[in-house]
Amino acid sequence: MRILLINYRYFISGGPEKYMFHIKKKLEEEGHEVIPFSIHSNKNETTEYSKYFVNPIGSRDVTYYREYKKTPKAIIQMISRSVYSFEVKRAVKKIITDVKPDIVYILHYVNKLSPSVIKGAKEMGLPVVLRLSDYFLLCPRFDFLYQKKICEDCLTKGYKSCIKKRCVKDSIFASLIRVFSMKVHKLMKINNDVDAFIAPSEFLKKKLAENGFKEEKIHCIPTFTSSQSEIDKPEVGDYGLYFGRITKEKGVETLIHAYGKLPRKYRLVVMGDDATDEAVALKAYINDNKITNIDFIGFKTGIELETVIRNARFTFIPSLWYDNLPNTALEAFQYFKPVIASNIGSLPELVIHGFNGYLFEPGNVEEVIRYIKELGEDSKIIWMGTNGHSLLDGNFSAQTHYNRLMNTFRELLSSDLQHTSEISMKRG
Repeated sequence: MRILLINYRYFISGGPEKYMFHIKKKLEEEGHEVIPFSIHSNKNETTEYSKYFVNPIGSRDVTYYREYKKTPKAIIQMISRSVYSFEVKRAVKKIITDVKPDIVYILHYVNKLSPSVIKGAKEMGLPVVLRLSDYFLLCPRFDFLYQKKICEDCLTKGYKSCIKKRCVKDSIFASLIRVFSMKVHKLMKINNDVDAFIAPSEFLKKKLAENGFKEEKIHCIPTFTSSQSEIDKPEVGDYGLYFGRITKEKGVETLIHAYGKLPRKYRLVVMGDDATDEAVALKAYINDNKITNIDFIGFKTGIELETVIRNARFTFIPSLWYDNLPNTALEAFQYFKPVIASNIGSLPELVIHGFNGYLFEPGNVEEVIRYIKELGEDSKIIWMGTNGHSLLDGNFSAQTHYNRLMNTFRELLSSDLQHTSEISMKRG
């Protein structure tokens, strides 16, 4: 099968991109051809298909909204990529014409590619599968958060709530553009052109179904992870570890306050891009309060990243938002590490309280401290870590994910072929 894989980044910046490269590798190992389509960036992995990629907003050195120079050209690009981009649509049609894929698998397009990737693929007669790593189809902010608390006002009161609260980037302009784009997409019935939605968690599947999406189109296929190292037994480390994006919705602040109250023998390592606004603020807080048992070590990849996980005692997922089956939990289980996580979103689907980790009320510092101390015995670390590792052989294995995804692809291709045959017979 020839699969066109679309994502707005072709380098690792977070969980969705880790998934992209993992599934690309797995599909290729199984004999399929995967053709990437993305945006030009100086950070991109090398691919022969980069000639089809589209230009970024601003320069090729820019990744995030905060880095954009708000020139007239960039503002026009931002609006186009948020609402609908004919430039991107032409590029998608070009790559489809040249490489002739069987199906299109889209991971992320919001604000960078626009849903014109969906329209372009459908106009070329291809089945479209859209995987969701967050809640962008339901919430303008993507995460249902307002002032670090869960907010679903846009679902109950309408999108005017987003504009009133400046939910997107704390900006009226950004909020207006996002709300306008969501309304345009609804009028265009963009989501009707998606043949199947892939939800990594039952929580997200339920949210979509509750808000008007056809349940028969939503397929819950949990994600998976893969390692470059052989891991066959638990290793008990000496520090708690947070790894992932350091942004407000991730709740790292909860851990900073918890370790700030603990004796020096308890250590926390924070691994991730430490140049984000949230990371800078947290490091300033640590310095101002003379906290000496917390280390920020920056963004790591490959063997270096795996070594940090291997040497941890347990890991944290302190999310404030409805976290959507994060890769970091599966990576922790792969290394036999218990996970201390917020009791929110999809996390209870991964962490079984008292079995492979602990669940705490989001933002509750005292509960976090209690569970850190609960994991003081090496025997408990080994037992919980082994329990977590055992889960990976079932719903969260690469083979299970691949089989379920391919079943979805084949069903769509079979249905599409049958539909084409019926049309031909009627015309005949």
